[in-house]
Amino acid sequence: MAPALWEAELANVIWMAIRSGLIAPDEGRLRLQLAEGLAIRSVAVSSLWQGALARAVTAGLAVYDTLFVELALRENLSLATFDSKVLKAFPRVAKRPSELLLRK
Repeated sequence: MAPALWEAELANVIWMAIRSGLIAPDEGRLRLQLAEGLAIRSVAVSSLWQGALARAVTAGLAVYDTLFVELALRENLSLATFDSKVLKAFPRVAKRPSELLLRK
């Protein structure tokens, strides 16, 4: 589960990888197809933005990031991220992916 903007963010990351020559355009399209099969439940941004805005103001982070934090807190889930600012601002919920893989 993720805020619905995850799709646009993923497409943008793939575009940046294509633009910088890390992957070919055909590989980018393949990766988008793979993402479609992940069965990620998209949650409407408008259902999260009030809490995300409050968290962004308090933490000094972008709302783009705190949308994910808000959803994780509401659902009592961990948020997998490499973003050092999110990890520092929300240590209770934000975890490095390697930390989450170690849990059983």
